[in-house]
Amino acid sequence: MIFFDIDNTLIDYNASEKKAIMELFKTKYDISLNDEQVQYWHTLSKKYFDRYLHGELKFDEQGKKRFSEMTGFCGRNIEERECKMLFGDYQILLKKSWELFGDVNDAIKLLKDFRLGIISNGNSKQQKTKLLCTNIDHNFEIQLFSEDIGKAKPCEDIFWEAIRKSGEKKNDIIYVGDNVITDIVPCEKIGIKGVLIDRKGEIDSCHTTINNLCELERLVKKRNGSII
Repeated sequence: MIFFDIDNTLIDYNASEKKAIMELFKTKYDISLNDEQVQYWHTLSKKYFDRYLHGELKFDEQGKKRFSEMTGFCGRNIEERECKMLFGDYQILLKKSWELFGDVNDAIKLLKDFRLGIISNGNSKQQKTKLLCTNIDHNFEIQLFSEDIGKAKPCEDIFWEAIRKSGEKKNDIIYVGDNVITDIVPCEKIGIKGVLIDRKGEIDSCHTTINNLCELERLVKKRNGSII
């Protein structure tokens, strides 16, 4: 069975996030965000989302804090209530902005003979919405999200749950992700084969690496019920 990460593996998260935050600030404040401001938003997103994953903040709390800092960086000081409203509006725009990488649908077609699944950090409702909005949800029979498991990658618990849910041997499972630390290292510690997707060829890694998801077809073969 082949499991996939979602953000920056299937979904072009950075591009989708940029599109949504630029539209929001243009609509609400008539501010055209520059590259520095967009990059600041990406930094805030990672900072507070990591705190959410570690259980330090609720999902809505991390959203409000992101907007409190972002609006201040852009020269506006707003109250907590407005931050909450902005985060809600941002979520609506994100739903319209999710974009798949160009290789995803072709790869899914090539892998039609394999069982496919999802292992992803994040809010389960939001992550499921990404799959639904991009019309790929039906391809993944098992979908595991850190919010439901109670543990986030790189914790190995979510990978053990994937093994249990699949009913397959761990050495018959492949996991595809874009981050060495959170995706590849923990699954390989427990015997799952990790495959790093590095579309830009920027990551220096000794792990099995592909530049296009369609390359998975040549990496996986069925033999006596096993994937090799």
